[in-house]
Amino acid sequence: MHVKILVDTSVWVAFFRGKDAHLIERIAALLKSEKAVYTGIIALELINGAKGKKELQILNDAFDAMQCIPVTEPTYLRAGKLGYEVARKGFTLSAVDLLIAQTAIENSISLMTYDEHFTVIADHSALTLIKGEW
Repeated sequence: MHVKILVDTSVWVAFFRGKDAHLIERIAALLKSEKAVYTGIIALELINGAKGKKELQILNDAFDAMQCIPVTEPTYLRAGKLGYEVARKGFTLSAVDLLIAQTAIENSISLMTYDEHFTVIADHSALTLIKGEW
């Protein structure tokens, strides 16, 4: 079994901007090795922010090349509890970030991200991050 990596929206945005050759190589390698995975909420964020039909096609091709990690009702409930617990420590986070983090936690998948909100979640949960180590 090979390691899966949940690629966050922030990384995909940087990838599609095409300014970081090392990131482009890293994501291409993850796609080729079938290690990159996504969730429906990440797809929603990316499709919603697409700049045109060409970008939509690129997104569709990328999603076709990756496994989608399903999210169940209990995942939403546990994401809410995670948010509740983190809020009691003084941090308010978006429902989307909490859902992405909880999905990664439940599936024992590392999250590749540029988003610092996930550092807060990782500091208070079992979330494993890959940040700038690529």
